[in-house]
Amino acid sequence: MARELALGIGREVVLARTNLGLSITASAHVAGVAPETQQRVEAGDPAVGITTACRVAGAVGLKLWARAFPVVTPSLRDTGQLLVANYLTGLAHPAFRADVEHRLSSGRSIDVALFGTDGIIATEIERLLVDFQAQYRAADAKRAELAAAHQRPVRLVLAVEDTRRNRAAAAEHSALMRSMLPAGSREILQVLRTGATLDRDGMLWVRPRRS
Repeated sequence: MARELALGIGREVVLARTNLGLSITASAHVAGVAPETQQRVEAGDPAVGITTACRVAGAVGLKLWARAFPVVTPSLRDTGQLLVANYLTGLAHPAFRADVEHRLSSGRSIDVALFGTDGIIATEIERLLVDFQAQYRAADAKRAELAAAHQRPVRLVLAVEDTRRNRAAAAEHSALMRSMLPAGSREILQVLRTGATLDRDGMLWVRPRRS
């Protein structure tokens, strides 16, 4: 992951420096680093310190910005999420190829990935809504990684356990949720049962124990 981030920074620095018409030596002089250090940043060397990378980026008009997302989650078998996962895969039409805990190249996992004819449904199971925006961002980051790996459209579904506590938490963010996850339970269930294409992201309320 560090290597990928460093390579991404390096590519952006090279592009910005080239657009400005600066040589490596000139850009390094502005940044106050040695030309060799400039070359290491542009080559995507993850061993370069963050302070140095910020100086090199700043010299060509870039500002580095990072945000951490929670990605290490307990196994489905350890949290009871497996019950929800089995419920969803049991509902899924044979047109979908279901993969529970689908592993991504970063080491993260999609709780349930449903591979259909026209696209993929990345389903993240949330048994407890704590911070919707943070939970959504974490799920969306994994969706983006899945889409990049398969070069296919990926729709995101948050499968939320239907409890009073979760309903109350959702009510506080109802407008935001509708804008980010417009498809509702009925639409998503129809897609799962028929094998149709899901055309937008959505939220699915589930009660697997009752089922």
